Amino acid sequence: MAKKLLLIAKVYFSLLTGFFPVFGQTRPDSLFSSNVPLEIGMNISIERLKNSNGDSAWVSDMLYYRNNAGLSDSIKVKLKTRGFYRLNQCYFPPLSIKIAKKEAKGTGFEGNKKMKLVVPCDNQKRSNALIVREYLCYKLCEVITPYAFRTRLVNLDLTEQRGRKTRNFKLKGILVEDLEKLAKRCDAKAEEKTSIPPDGLQDTSALRFYMFQLLIANTDWSTTAQHNVKLIHQRSGNYISLPYDFDLSGVVNAPYSFVSLDAGTQLPIDNVTQRLYRGYCRAPGVTEFVRREMLAKEKELIAVPEILKGELDDKEIRGLKKYLDEFFDILRNDFLFRTKVLENCRAL
Repeated sequence: MAKKLLLIAKVYFSLLTGFFPVFGQTRPDSLFSSNVPLEIGMNISIERLKNSNGDSAWVSDMLYYRNNAGLSDSIKVKLKTRGFYRLNQCYFPPLSIKIAKKEAKGTGFEGNKKMKLVVPCDNQKRSNALIVREYLCYKLCEVITPYAFRTRLVNLDLTEQRGRKTRNFKLKGILVEDLEKLAKRCDAKAEEKTSIPPDGLQDTSALRFYMFQLLIANTDWSTTAQHNVKLIHQRSGNYISLPYDFDLSGVVNAPYSFVSLDAGTQLPIDNVTQRLYRGYCRAPGVTEFVRREMLAKEKELIAVPEILKGELDDKEIRGLKKYLDEFFDILRNDFLFRTKVLENCRAL
């Protein structure tokens, strides 16, 4: 009887919090378990990659890397471009990487058949720092929710082939785990729906999603249209939204950033560093539960920028911590929370 009551309590807690035990892959993933940047290298033709499409979209190449023993190694991969805005506006295209299971076996990439590689938009002075700041957004999300893409910062030695000439770039990058792998460890399946109503999402996980976007000051998303959002469907029946692509957030504050439009209408902020809550209204009890949950993680979240020491200077890290603390000013203050969040939420 006691065991039965314990099981019922666990199920009730899961329904309330949106958290379910991980039934998928439980083995440690060495690729995404370290905060030490991975050293990788590529020798590619950017022009060829951008011009590839259809059946020829995947381009065979080699990925050079430093293995766990510190020795230089290489692995066969296939690459293709992805995305839309950065693909069309940036010199360096965002990439998808595919590795055959037999090639990955016994390497640090084992268990990762597909990944995304986020790279700087261009080779300007601040471009690498912007990638590091976007990496910070992913790591913040991991603290807030188990439904987050795992990432690894990389130092990319990129040699571009331009006819008979070559050009070398030293870039920062972010490896992002594949959606299918994330879904598996969350006891879910990747959902192909291109649109889902806000009330179709599990309420607690949706509120964590909204609070995370407010934390990093990101308005460039839509759970309804699945813009910069992926969707998973758990066996329990829950639909969970997963955020990604944060270069237009206030935390990153890229020079090319702009305030997003909502159905063609300009949002009521002047720049991306201003916070605007764009979440949908939820039951007061659940909203207060997530508010308290976030406040309980305040110290842990404020400390996350410390992992960037050596990547950003101390002044920039202090500035990021101060910017994150301004979010908690809203959560701590009942008046600010009411005016900035409760009275600003969108009706379901």
